Amino acid sequence: MTSYLIRRSFQMLFVVILSTIAIYLLLNAVPGGPLAGLGRDSGDQKSRLTETDIKRIEATLGLNKPIYLRYLTWLSGEDWVDEVGSALGNPGSADSMFFTGTWVDYQSPTCQAAGGTNIGADPDRDLPCSRGIVRWDFGESWSLARGQSVSDIIAGRFMNTVRLMTAVVVLSLLIAIPIGIISAVRQYSLLDYFVTSFSFFGIAMPVFWFGLLLILFFSIQFQRWGIPFFPTGDVTTQRILPGSLQDVLNIEKESIGDYILHLILPVAMLSLASVAGWSRFMRSSMLEVLRQDYVRTARAKGLRERVVIIKHAARNALIPIVTIVVFAIPNIFSGAVLTETVFNYPGMGRLFVNALSRNDWPIVMAFLFISAILVVIATLIGDVLYTIVDPRIRFE
Repeated sequence: MTSYLIRRSFQMLFVVILSTIAIYLLLNAVPGGPLAGLGRDSGDQKSRLTETDIKRIEATLGLNKPIYLRYLTWLSGEDWVDEVGSALGNPGSADSMFFTGTWVDYQSPTCQAAGGTNIGADPDRDLPCSRGIVRWDFGESWSLARGQSVSDIIAGRFMNTVRLMTAVVVLSLLIAIPIGIISAVRQYSLLDYFVTSFSFFGIAMPVFWFGLLLILFFSIQFQRWGIPFFPTGDVTTQRILPGSLQDVLNIEKESIGDYILHLILPVAMLSLASVAGWSRFMRSSMLEVLRQDYVRTARAKGLRERVVIIKHAARNALIPIVTIVVFAIPNIFSGAVLTETVFNYPGMGRLFVNALSRNDWPIVMAFLFISAILVVIATLIGDVLYTIVDPRIRFE
């Protein structure tokens, strides 16, 4: 197992590096250039950028560098590029190099003014040189929160999405796995037909429509009927309305109970689709396992049916579910775009959509980079879990 983990670690590193190359090249290939959405090609004379403005912004953002040097700077930071470049020697003439000048010439003006390097400096100081995404420096937001650190923006939304998606995954697993097992054991029973119908309903239900339906019924209609109603969105209560659940239950703003109340409707909406899909996978996998010879042998030995189902059948039936569930790990970070939009929930999914619509490429690239890391980690966790649920699997 140790040699396998070491080998997979190198493979994961290679995949992440390829992902960073793809992310950077694709987002730099935007029609009109990365600055097109900031008014460079705007038809409005007042918002159109002058050539001086364009050069100043390009120098500040590092867009005046050659594409490969831009990528290295984004990946490792201006200080490392400066140190490595100086050790290798300054670029020569245009005949032998892709560009001329010194490495420092391609740093941002703020980094040049600070001396051009962060290496060996106090790590607690707010230094103007880019430190690169490998050290979790994604730069500053271009438009959503201009001048604010992308890392701080993500940190402000991250826990909201983690609370939401963790609750969805845990609740879905607690419901879907037992339902799938019972439905398979009692195949063609009334319960099985009900679960199958529910699964088709949950999979076919448009998420945004079901979310609006929940808001209309449990929030707006409950309020009209004089029944304590749920909050319509957001993470916490901004103003406690008379007759709301917060008012009736005397729940204070920004308390644990307030967070839970705001999670109930979006969690119910997301769990519907997850429970529907995962229960179907569990049922199909369980039906296949129940027909295996070792299950018949366990029954022939006189083992109790509950032991046969739980210990021998369900454990092996979990293998396909592991493959599906581990890829919910990236969703814990990325969130649910439609759900967060419908419920006005300030999470990562909504942040990503807003960044795309506002051409805020530093936030978009940071989001995609972190998602790529989580995907490769999820695949490794899935491989390790295979050895736990199925003792026959060994990575030697």
